[in-house]
Amino acid sequence: MKLLIVYGTRPEIIKLIPLILELHKNQQIDLVVVNTGQHKEMVDGLEASFKIEANYRLEIMQENQTLTGIMVRIAQTFEPILLKEKPDLVLIQGDTSTVATVGLVCFYNKIRIAHIEAGLRSFDLNEPFPEEFNRRLISMIADYNFAPTINSSENLAAEGIHKDKIYVTGNTIVDMVNLVDRRLKLLNHNEITILVTAHRRENHGAGIKNICKAIKRVISEFPDVKFIWPVHPNPNVKNMVFAELSNLRNVSLLPPQDYWQLSALIKSATLVWSDSGGIQEECPSYKKPILILRNVTERPEVVSSGFGTLVGTEVENIIFYTRQLLDNTMEYKRRIAGMNPFGNGDASKKIIEAILINEQVRNESTIYSK
Repeated sequence: MKLLIVYGTRPEIIKLIPLILELHKNQQIDLVVVNTGQHKEMVDGLEASFKIEANYRLEIMQENQTLTGIMVRIAQTFEPILLKEKPDLVLIQGDTSTVATVGLVCFYNKIRIAHIEAGLRSFDLNEPFPEEFNRRLISMIADYNFAPTINSSENLAAEGIHKDKIYVTGNTIVDMVNLVDRRLKLLNHNEITILVTAHRRENHGAGIKNICKAIKRVISEFPDVKFIWPVHPNPNVKNMVFAELSNLRNVSLLPPQDYWQLSALIKSATLVWSDSGGIQEECPSYKKPILILRNVTERPEVVSSGFGTLVGTEVENIIFYTRQLLDNTMEYKRRIAGMNPFGNGDASKKIIEAILINEQVRNESTIYSK
């Protein structure tokens, strides 16, 4: 059986690494790996760390490119590979431009799709943009929808996706944390640290400025608190953050961190502020509370399990919930006491098992019908 797996961004490969490693172990599977090059430097480092070799590298990135430009270049370079390899199934992960484009190209060429991390919904096409549209699009055409939680499977069912195409597996991010956690060193012993990450388009401008204001307020109330912010290179983020915070003693503004460095920062932090979807998922595995710097989240399980609080970017909201966690030890312990809503770290094995069983049934049905 030939499977083709595609990634292009750091969030994609982070969640696909444990699955790729498991697929390589299976002698029933011929695996073809395609890297679209959407986040070249960040992805290349992770490939090297886990000895993953892509069979194809598309190198689609250009300076100041638009979402349309990304999609056009991925489609033009990926389709010849698809037609050459003729896989039985293409695996895609998440909600990026890589996912949406590869899914459409497969659909147009009548090649079946397995969507990993299916069923996440914010129910707002503008937040997150364009990811909410991308994930809805793929659900309509995927033959396998691997939902990380019961909630995400119910979203799919409510949209009319047939139950035979929906599988609840847990999230492969837990598999990945289990792989790396024992290799991470704790940083900043005995310090109260707040890790901040913010980069989403909807937070550019007023949102980023408010986060900076909230940092200044927290420092004035809690002078022992240290902030660590790996700053996204987008000028809409970087320029404002450095203008507002670069002279503050309690704030460390770092360059973008690789996966190992960022994981160590999460593990070592007292509290996390973030608008990242992936970090929302990682915090429960590291038993860290997170203030979600967004108005909506497609991962409501983070909130319902206690680990996360939706605060948006209103200064008073951020201050209120930060104060609550720093001042109240019992509340802090309560917030991190819940079960991880994303599973136990066996999602990759469940995904492979579902594919192998169903493909065997499909092949036997085809032979019988002939």
